[in-house]
Amino acid sequence: MEEPQHCPICQEKIAYSQRYPRYLCKDCANKTTDLAGRPVVFYNTSLFGQGCRGQYKETKEFYPGDICFVNGIKCQAEEFRFGGIVVQVV
Repeated sequence: MEEPQHCPICQEKIAYSQRYPRYLCKDCANKTTDLAGRPVVFYNTSLFGQGCRGQYKETKEFYPGDICFVNGIKCQAEEFRFGGIVVQVV
C-alpha cells in the first residue's frame, strides 16, 4: 500500500515515490531560483536523459550547478530516473 506523500514546500498531495521522498509538486518545481531570487529552469542535456543542466529563465544564460531555491528553501534539481527533471528539498 502506498503511503501518502506531500510536497515539502506547499503540502499539496502528490503521488507517492519511494525513490524521491522529498520531491516537489509541479507548481513548486516551476518556481526554482538562484540564491539571489533569479528564476532558473532545469532541463535534460539529451534526449536519452544523460544529465541535468540549468539556465536563467529570462536570459537563457548557463546556470552553474543543480542547487536551487524555492521560497527560500534549498533544493536540488536532478535527472529523473526515466527522463525529465525532479526537484527535491536538500
